[in-house]
Amino acid sequence: MQGRIGLLEAGGGDLVQIENTAKELKLLGVDVDIKTGFDVDFSLYDIVHIFQLDWTPESFFYAKKAKEAGKPVVLSPIHHSVKEVAKFEEQYAFGFRRLTKTLFEDQFTRDTVKDVYRSLKDKRKLMPTLASMFLGLKNLHLGTLGMANTVLVQTEQEARDLEETYGVQFNWEKVSNGVGKNFLEYKEGKNPLGIKDYIISIGRIEPRKNHLKVVEAVKRFRQEYNLDIPLVFIGLKREKVHFEYTFRFDRELKRHSWIRHLDYVPYEDMPAYYHFAKVCVSASWFETTGLTSLEALFCSTNAVAAGARAKECLGEYSSYCSPDSVTSIKDAIAKEYFAPRPHIDDSMRSEYTWENAARKTLAVYETLL
Repeated sequence: MQGRIGLLEAGGGDLVQIENTAKELKLLGVDVDIKTGFDVDFSLYDIVHIFQLDWTPESFFYAKKAKEAGKPVVLSPIHHSVKEVAKFEEQYAFGFRRLTKTLFEDQFTRDTVKDVYRSLKDKRKLMPTLASMFLGLKNLHLGTLGMANTVLVQTEQEARDLEETYGVQFNWEKVSNGVGKNFLEYKEGKNPLGIKDYIISIGRIEPRKNHLKVVEAVKRFRQEYNLDIPLVFIGLKREKVHFEYTFRFDRELKRHSWIRHLDYVPYEDMPAYYHFAKVCVSASWFETTGLTSLEALFCSTNAVAAGARAKECLGEYSSYCSPDSVTSIKDAIAKEYFAPRPHIDDSMRSEYTWENAARKTLAVYETLL
């Protein structure tokens, strides 16, 4: 399993997907190594499974090297809608993004400029970034899709977005993300925060997660219904990357004693934080599926989500909001806060697990071999 440069240091949703899928594949008898960077001997492996397409020129060179070694390539692109990303950058840019959106209209050019900035801090990214400057990032992505024997998408919407963005057809299979056994087997125990029926939002403190609008929406909800409801954020800050946004987020923390923030909670402990909340809000400008909403539902916590991909997974179990509208976020929170807690059916419990994702992934491996 081959990840982007910096994956193991920076983490992210792709690392969650890789580590949990790898863990379950090992239980199914598969030998799995997780690697990053270019110093990997692909001749030692039967399958090369590459993760992440968006914003990462190195995926092209991973696929090229795998093909030269005569190995089948599986690609999990974790592709976001280019239209949603562009809308986010036009309406909600902070810091460096404010400059790139002004200077460049094309989204792939904007992404390349950001890769140049990242390469200044991490020289390992310099070679693939230079290649994307000369060959074009979109062209590299097209090449990666062309070399993939099978593309694993999380939703059918992701496959449609890929086809629309790149104008190509490719062989794809749907393998949904899932929740771990700690969510499936959770039984109510100690309340880690000592409070109940709060509103929770999970994710790194960065603009696309939309924390500032969530704060404003909860503030209006509290005022409208005269309720003293805490808001809890769990997610790492990235001050060096998102200085302006982090500054504004910290300012809200200082202004409002009803907001709590935790940098990090171990994955195995997360179910309790979800369970004692009444609503989990994911008002992100763009996501692949919205895994936190799924995890919330498994813990009997109501969910607010955004986007067509989340709706494909969550269906009627969630309320949906527009990330650009505080009123929309507030109304969705109110609807779920006063609704009964969810009880998901057996089909959802069996579909959205990492064990099931690993089984489907293994079936693709076996077909290719």
